[in-house]
Amino acid sequence: MAHKNLISLLFLISIISGCSIIDINNSVKGRYYMETGNYQQAVESFQKAVSDDPENALAHYYLGRFLLAQNKTSEALPHFQEAVSLNKRDSDFYFWLGVTYGESGNVKEERAYYEKTLQIEKDHPQANLYMGHLQLKSGQFKQAIKSYNVVLKQTPANPTALYNRALALDMLGEKSATKEAWLKYLKLYPAGRKALQATVHLNTLGDFSYENHFLGSRTVTLAEITFQQKESSISRSSYPSLRLVGAIASNLNNGTIQVVVYVNKDKQLAKERAIEIKNTLHKLFPAIATERIQISWFGTQEKVVQGKKIYSKKESVRFFLTDWK
Repeated sequence: MAHKNLISLLFLISIISGCSIIDINNSVKGRYYMETGNYQQAVESFQKAVSDDPENALAHYYLGRFLLAQNKTSEALPHFQEAVSLNKRDSDFYFWLGVTYGESGNVKEERAYYEKTLQIEKDHPQANLYMGHLQLKSGQFKQAIKSYNVVLKQTPANPTALYNRALALDMLGEKSATKEAWLKYLKLYPAGRKALQATVHLNTLGDFSYENHFLGSRTVTLAEITFQQKESSISRSSYPSLRLVGAIASNLNNGTIQVVVYVNKDKQLAKERAIEIKNTLHKLFPAIATERIQISWFGTQEKVVQGKKIYSKKESVRFFLTDWK
């Protein structure tokens, strides 16, 4: 009875959507194999589907997808070409043909098929993203920004679009917009290799809302440690940075956290803030002995060298580890 109900449901869907039961079956199988990651079994299944029905565009498409997933680019290419030939209305078919040309090193055809994808579906997110990459590489920075904006309108947290859009703005010399773009990226993705690079770009523009700190063998990005105005109380927004510093030190058998605080023309406030940071770190990580947290304070500005420029920071906090090996 359940089998009959499924057949009836598939038949009903096919009538409503205009799709054949074979296409629905291929779609269900394709999504299933994508989720499970069983690409070899998927290839075998869709090779049979293509053999049984050589005129089925969806079968060729999925066979191409799974061959490409196995880095079998030359084998995947003719199946995407056949899918496009059999169905000239499906934007995904054109997009993945473009991707395959790109994997083959044929940038001209890659770009041409992204353009064809966008003619069919101008807001296609993946095609806009990949087109943005090509535009960025070729120095078409304004066009790249437009492509990335389309992506971000649909998925505002897309990390690649956020990062590359900031790069394109930087190349155009849009200082204010570039700062905003790097800050937006770092707010969402404050960790990892890209965060380190984004922070360098941001600091080069004279913005130190995020900085890279050397903690033992690791370099980590920390958001600026802030305090209540003209007080020593740490802002709650700074706790994630303190937790990261404490966690790294906690995982080391040795090592002393060095905390250096600068407050221009107010050495006493700098001292109070240094003490507050030490107490907060010990409270968050009681296993770290107090003698493993050393503090220093200065009533001067911190001088920071970025490229050929020297910046002066009226208030700042610097962390590093000593004797950690």
